[in-house]
Amino acid sequence: MKLRVAYIAVCLVVSAFFLTETTAAQSLVFKRPDVHTLRTYVEGDETSFPVIELNGDDHVLVEFDILGSAIADLEYSLRHCNADGTPSSLLPAEFANGFTMNAITDYSPSVVTMVEYINYRVRFPNDDVQMLLSGRYMVDIFYAGRPDSLVARTSFLVCEQLAAIDVEIRKPQSSVDERHSQDIILSVDCSELPVNDVFNELSVSVVQNGCPFNALTNLQPKQIASQQLIYSYSGDILMPGGNEFHRLDMRYLRKAPINYNQVEFHAPFFHITTPTDESRAFKPYFSETDQNGRYLIYAEMVNKSFDDYYRAADYAYAHLTLATEPSLDGDVFVCGGFCNWQLDSTNMMRYNFQQHRYESDLFLKQGVYDYIYVCRNSHTGQVDTERFEGSHSETGNTYLFLVFFRPTTGEYEQLVGVLEVKN
Repeated sequence: MKLRVAYIAVCLVVSAFFLTETTAAQSLVFKRPDVHTLRTYVEGDETSFPVIELNGDDHVLVEFDILGSAIADLEYSLRHCNADGTPSSLLPAEFANGFTMNAITDYSPSVVTMVEYINYRVRFPNDDVQMLLSGRYMVDIFYAGRPDSLVARTSFLVCEQLAAIDVEIRKPQSSVDERHSQDIILSVDCSELPVNDVFNELSVSVVQNGCPFNALTNLQPKQIASQQLIYSYSGDILMPGGNEFHRLDMRYLRKAPINYNQVEFHAPFFHITTPTDESRAFKPYFSETDQNGRYLIYAEMVNKSFDDYYRAADYAYAHLTLATEPSLDGDVFVCGGFCNWQLDSTNMMRYNFQQHRYESDLFLKQGVYDYIYVCRNSHTGQVDTERFEGSHSETGNTYLFLVFFRPTTGEYEQLVGVLEVKN
């Protein structure tokens, strides 16, 4: 599959979602314990990456819930950042039109749910502030008048398509890699950019399914042919194909369970117990329908005329189990876009020696979720995504390619190329 882009407005992580450090929204996400389902996406497409075109028609939506019935007086601030999330040297008047700090006025309480919460939303651009430049934008949410009382943080990307990205994703030709990897052939046309030093002024990255653990950042060109930068030939960029995601369906709580899930109510929460998963590390590949790591909020409604799932979806505990021997070199997590690919106590699994399995209790809003099991090495901090899932060249993935540009004398990093590819 070969794709070339001269104009594209794609949708991101970030939630919020992206790459690690230099180009990732996930690594930049923060939320307090009482904040749940923090999402950043292009309005109208919940599974999109939060990337919009500069001066385009699309909007980024930042959405989250705070548990309880009390409405909080919240504000947000918007700032321009470098690709790695550090603040740029620009003044607010240079990157935004309007006020970069404003009140959050779009909020509403949950409706007929066992767990009460307030749903908050902010869209960008809006009547109060509009972005003037491309790049990464950070959104801080805090209590009114107290910018240091951080409630949540996320980011999104604004792109101006000045670099054309050419990509081919195929099965590796090497017999060693052909069963578990995917070969990426990549080039960038920068003829519309005043590039003087391609090695230091351009930053090219690629992320698979929004997962930061295998992301490739700061790629360097192998060859320069006029204004065409060749970043890889056959076999130069190999990424693990991974496996199709497991799926957790939480749409139905008050009627017959589906997909063999067991649903029980123990006041004040619903509990969903799924069949025990097994390691797929040495199993053959099977094609499955998934959302490539993302998730949708959805609830089966009793009143069919009411379809505001964001307020009517309930929260429940999902109990996931993985039958395997204990990992002696690290901790095991259930992971995906639902946690912005972060690894912490909320999604870390515990080992049940009597049942010979890992167990987890996830507190999630009703919807359909993708997830995988990963292991983080206790000594190196590296995350192994293949230990329990395996890796196959046939796996369907979504790749996001990003090109940042900062001239030697420039004051900020422009996002000049974005391409989303599904193999």
